[in-house]
Amino acid sequence: MADCVFDIETAHLLDTEIPPSLVQRLQDSEDAEDPEAWREKLGLYALSASVVTIAMLNPESGRGEILYDARHGELAEIELPEGIEATLSGGDESEILERFWAAVRKFRRVITYNGRGFDVPFLMQRSLIRSVPISRNLMPPRFNLSASHLDLAEVLSQFRATRPYGLAPWTEAIGERSPKEGEVAGKDVGQAFHEGKTAAIAEYCMRDVVATTKLAQRIFEQWGPML
Repeated sequence: MADCVFDIETAHLLDTEIPPSLVQRLQDSEDAEDPEAWREKLGLYALSASVVTIAMLNPESGRGEILYDARHGELAEIELPEGIEATLSGGDESEILERFWAAVRKFRRVITYNGRGFDVPFLMQRSLIRSVPISRNLMPPRFNLSASHLDLAEVLSQFRATRPYGLAPWTEAIGERSPKEGEVAGKDVGQAFHEGKTAAIAEYCMRDVVATTKLAQRIFEQWGPML
C-alpha cells in the first residue's frame, strides 16, 4: 500500500457561528491595548474555523486530490506544481471531511508536517462537530515512527527535543522552492477564502503537500534505518 501526504487549510467562521463563550475567553486573554487581536487566532481553533481545503498526494504516482469548500463556486482547474496531477472535488465541509476519511482508509500511512500538532486534531474535532465518523486512528502513540501517521516535524526535531522550525525553512534548506511563493500563504488563508480566492488557497495547499513530499523523500534517503 502507498503513503498519502496531505495538508489542510482553514478559515475563520463568521462571528455568528463562533460559540460566544469562546469569543469571551479569547477577548479576556488579549492585551487591552489591542482589543481586536484575538481575531487573528480564530483560524487556529476548530471551534472558530472550518476546513476549506485538503490536498492529498500519492508520492509514488504523483497523483492526488484536492477537496475544497465550494461555497464560492466550483473550480474548473488550478495551477499545479510540475509533474503533479490532481482531481478537484468541491462540496461543503461535511462532504470534504467524509471524502477525506474515505480516502485515507486506502493508504498504508499518512505523512504530514506538524499534522499531529494541528491538521489531524483539527480534522477530528471538526468531524465531531459535523457528526462525520472518522475511519482510522491517525493519532497513534507519539514515539512510534512506523505507525499510521508519520509527522516530519516530529522526526526532524526528534519529538521536540530540538526546535521543529517550519516547513518553508526546511524546504529551502534542502534546495527546494518554498511553498510560500505564491499569491496566498498560511497567514492569508482566512481573509483570502472570504474574498472568494479558493483556487489560490488550493494551489498553496498542494504546494505545501509537494514540499512535504520532497522533504520526506530526503529524510527516507538519509535516515532510512531510523524509519
